[in-house]
Amino acid sequence: MTDQAISAIRFTLFKHSRETFLAALDDASIPHSCVVKFTGQPQASGFAEMVSALSDAMPWNGIAKVIISWVEARKSRRVMIHMKDGVVSIEADGYGAKDVERLLRACRDVTIIDTLPQDKEIGTLESDTVS
Repeated sequence: MTDQAISAIRFTLFKHSRETFLAALDDASIPHSCVVKFTGQPQASGFAEMVSALSDAMPWNGIAKVIISWVEARKSRRVMIHMKDGVVSIEADGYGAKDVERLLRACRDVTIIDTLPQDKEIGTLESDTVS
């Protein structure tokens, strides 16, 4: 029997991203699970979700494709990939699937943000209109 490492990506979902991003993972048949964190200190609001698998079975390319298609679907969406050194954060917008896959393999965690609800588009909000 060989020892295999487990790979994991932690996604923190903010604003209106939870429903749509998790649905995109489901559509791509990428299993994920909710992370419940208990702490006595204040935390940033957001939901944590984890994708984990044996390193050989981790769907790196599938996750990269989900991220790219999810970001490109709406201008209000952002994905920030935080590298393990804790210093560098890279926005996924504009990268190809192979680049995002390479970044995911070296990341500490990923932040997913959609600033608008699913039923709203930029330019159609009442607050966007000028009187």
